[in-house]
Amino acid sequence: MGEVVQLRPLVLGYARLAPFAGHGQHTAVQAQLTTYAQEAGLQLGTVYFERTGSLPLFDHADPAPAYTSLLAGLRHPGVTGVVVPSLDAFGDEKDKRLAELEDDLATVVHVVNAEDVHDPRD
Repeated sequence: MGEVVQLRPLVLGYARLAPFAGHGQHTAVQAQLTTYAQEAGLQLGTVYFERTGSLPLFDHADPAPAYTSLLAGLRHPGVTGVVVPSLDAFGDEKDKRLAELEDDLATVVHVVNAEDVHDPRD
């Protein structure tokens, strides 16, 4: 008889790092999001990293290209949510971005360093 494979809900990751954060910090955040996803029964897909405090190279450059890419990824079928290390990952735009994710995209926001999960379906 064949093995039964249970599919886990697919989530994407998003985190912000300081402009000069090293590979160690990047790896630590990636591991933190991966561990959370595994323990929550989720499948972590792409993790989008944003650098804080850096200036765009061009005047017309997107100031948050990783966040823009995250939004595009969340529109793919089968993606159910996003995992962040903390709500501080959304920076000064936290309220706006949470509203955009939860209200506009009906996305579940999983917060590693919090007791609650932001689920717009509740």
